[in-house]
Amino acid sequence: METLAKRLRYARERMGLTQSELARRVKLRPQAIQFIEAGHVRRPRSVVEIARVLGVNAEWLLLGEGAVDVAIRETPAGYEGEAALSDEAVAVARLWMALPQGQRVAMKETLMALLKTQS
Repeated sequence: METLAKRLRYARERMGLTQSELARRVKLRPQAIQFIEAGHVRRPRSVVEIARVLGVNAEWLLLGEGAVDVAIRETPAGYEGEAALSDEAVAVARLWMALPQGQRVAMKETLMALLKTQS
């Protein structure tokens, strides 16, 4: 994808988020996301946080370089990343990434429904 605007829209839609929902999660006004997706903002200050919420590589989001998805790397001390993940969480993340997008959406809806029944 050629532009930040197109990459952001792709990543947001892949996660099944509206512009408003993404804005809420990254603590921005919905208009900020609209401006980025319209191509009016080339280097948003919040690109790292947006990438984190969308589960994509910030370098890919901003520049179109590198892998789309953030890799989970195993190190001698454990798993490298923003937060330590249990072995079970890493296994689930790997399974999730192996699913086609349509199945991810269905699985996310199922998980959200399960969480609502637990409340």
